[in-house]
Amino acid sequence: MLSIRPVKEVWEEILPGIMEVWKGLPWKDWIPEDIYASCLSGHSVVLTHSDMDPQTAFGVVRMDTCEQTGRKNLFLWIAWCANEEGAEKVYRNLDEIASQNGCSSIDFITGSPELVKYGERFGYDKVMYEVRKEIVPLPIDTL
Repeated sequence: MLSIRPVKEVWEEILPGIMEVWKGLPWKDWIPEDIYASCLSGHSVVLTHSDMDPQTAFGVVRMDTCEQTGRKNLFLWIAWCANEEGAEKVYRNLDEIASQNGCSSIDFITGSPELVKYGERFGYDKVMYEVRKEIVPLPIDTL
């Protein structure tokens, strides 16, 4: 079973996993301290599984509400597991947490095709593609 843990109590244990994920991201639109601040302010929560230590598996989630539809969504900001067994326990329990909080969907964003495939095992569908073309920027003084 997943439970909410106070970020102050588990920060030192989850920080290495957060750093591992963050360093591997192809984008850097947040820093690890953003997670701490969001949890401390009550906008996000740290989830851990009762069978595992936080340094073995954890997730950070927040609830978002779509302004157009009013639908609630559970956003999995970050998840880290030392092994596949831990990941399965976390994913299997997210549905229950989401439905108990009135959410109609669960989302996560990744740059990893492997994680997309892994998520598909738990019923996640890929709903977005990012397309990018690399260009050589001009020096600013030539514009």
